[in-house]
Amino acid sequence: MDDAVVGAVNEQTKHELNSAYSYLAIAAYVESQSLSGFAHWMRVRAREEVMHALKFFDFLVDRNQRVKLLAVPEPRSDFTSPPRRL
Repeated sequence: MDDAVVGAVNEQTKHELNSAYSYLAIAAYVESQSLSGFAHWMRVRAREEVMHALKFFDFLVDRNQRVKLLAVPEPRSDFTSPPRRL
């Protein structure tokens, strides 16, 4: 497999995990605001993003390619209200 493709798949894996991390940060915030239903929904979204990341991970593994887990930036954690967008 072309190195550029492997790199792009590893980069997409990072983006999926970054999204999951952001959803978890939102879940933590809204839970602190006693919005447990919203927090639950954000946790569901986080799990979905992790599933996406694992599909990319497995795509590379199944093709005997090297998975490189790239650094995920720390998500925002302070909000003044539930965010409308990530």
